Amino acid sequence: MALQALTRTLGSLSLVPPAVSAAAQNLLPAAQVISNAFLQSLSASVLLPCRPVLTFAALNAKFVSWKSHTKYTITPVKMKKSGGRDHTGHIRVHGIGGGHKQRYRMIDFLRFRPEQETKSGPFEEKVIVVRYDPCRSAHIALVAGGSRKRWIIATENMKAGDVILNSDHISRMAVAAREGDARPLGALPVGTLINNVESEPGRGAQYIRAAGTCGVLLRKVNGTAIIQLPSKRQMQV
Repeated sequence: MALQALTRTLGSLSLVPPAVSAAAQNLLPAAQVISNAFLQSLSASVLLPCRPVLTFAALNAKFVSWKSHTKYTITPVKMKKSGGRDHTGHIRVHGIGGGHKQRYRMIDFLRFRPEQETKSGPFEEKVIVVRYDPCRSAHIALVAGGSRKRWIIATENMKAGDVILNSDHISRMAVAAREGDARPLGALPVGTLINNVESEPGRGAQYIRAAGTCGVLLRKVNGTAIIQLPSKRQMQV
């Protein structure tokens, strides 16, 4: 509403000096019509730069990520390769092409995702298989719990048959988690090796996801945790 009011105000402004407007009143009716048409075209040309901005804002308000339209599945999804060509078919990047066919497997980076929202709490899952993934350096594991299955990032010693625990509970005493478990940083003792770390609760793992990497929980300060990344840089989450 504010942008529309601003557009109307700019359109109603006079873009000629007072002397010219006074002289325009003494012109013939045909000249007045020409001058009015000139003023309207001039005001429209001045308002043209505002239109892309308004259109961009409207598009951003209605923009929805493609991930919200994609239903999760454990079935490998086909990947379309460009071969280094753009939409016109011309080669834009040389040296791309061939290779083995790959299929993408959707990884659930949000480990604590209860199957039923009404029954939120710790739950266990069993590892079915650990396999190689062509789309990433780390191995992935297919886990099952309840009536669902999903792919997750596998740890170094994870194997089929292991039972892993996913919890969001922080107790007063630190808990020594087993390898593969998913717990809040506040529930772990200082010095624990960690991977698949979230920047914010419920956002999904964003750090330390590559193969052979791990971080260290250094200390806890005022409800936050200081961790050391594989690059030796410290981060507060």
